Amino acid sequence: MPNLRRFAPIRNANAPELVELFLVASVASVLAIRWFLALTGYPQIGGNGLHIAHMLWGGLFMLIALLLLFATLGRTMQRLAAILGGIGFGTFIDELGKFITSDNDYFYQPTIGLIYIIFIVIFLATRALRARADLPPAAALSNALTLLAPAASGRPDAATRQEILRLLSRADAANTIVPQLRSYVGAMDAGSAAGMGFYFGVRDRLARAYGWVARQRWFRAGLLAFFALFVLAQIGVVIYLIAAGSTAQLAFNTWAQLASSLVGALLVAWGIWRLRRSRLTAYRWFARATLLSIFVTQVFAFLDAQLAALTGLAISLLIYAALRYMMEMETGEI
Repeated sequence: MPNLRRFAPIRNANAPELVELFLVASVASVLAIRWFLALTGYPQIGGNGLHIAHMLWGGLFMLIALLLLFATLGRTMQRLAAILGGIGFGTFIDELGKFITSDNDYFYQPTIGLIYIIFIVIFLATRALRARADLPPAAALSNALTLLAPAASGRPDAATRQEILRLLSRADAANTIVPQLRSYVGAMDAGSAAGMGFYFGVRDRLARAYGWVARQRWFRAGLLAFFALFVLAQIGVVIYLIAAGSTAQLAFNTWAQLASSLVGALLVAWGIWRLRRSRLTAYRWFARATLLSIFVTQVFAFLDAQLAALTGLAISLLIYAALRYMMEMETGEI
């Protein structure tokens, strides 16, 4: 019987950032393709009975991404492969409607909702990767060596060098190679930033700017006012529908959005009630209501309204980011 421990995978410490790049590229690809096709009147490549679906271009991008991973080492190539793979996956999944309908209907209405669900599943998998923050010593050393391999012939950028040293600090100090690697990396001069460093730089600057806004007293007051109005609006909609007697005419997707929104309103109302005792507790209830909107309400919104639901999703994501930031301030993490 083969030794299964020999085949145990070593977790990549950079997986969360790579999946983030993959998701950003995938979502951007779907939106760009839908916008371009609508703008140009849905042209087709081919003729004389042939039609080259853009799903094939997606497969080509994913193939290139795999070949890059097979043939090269280093963070820059991993990031490039994640972007190309994301572009390919977004281009591929955009044609989902054609392959789940008997008449190859690209415009099948639930398609965008199904794509949204797929992205949500990938996002949840990424959160699971982030939750497993602690690397065992052997995995930490393996990740450090992987990052060091392409830098050995040149100079790693400051962020990569810092990451290598952080990983080596988690490695087994009894291993004779660990202190030697620390000395070697510590003596290196920092070089230029790794590929896609500009993306993470822009993201971090935007996060800092958003954090400054979230720290302002008027922002907190405005957010609390928003949640209070949200509760009143949801209760008002339910009362109106019952009074008008039109609830029997609602579609299932609308019912699902209404029900999940009402549950979210109850969570928010409970958070407002707990606000006097603990702002942190209130923020947690607000965050749960926002996650309910992202993972349930918005799913049915995309199934029903397709890309028109993007605005609601963007608002929910911004609110959740603000709540996370305020919770971290309350707990002293920032």
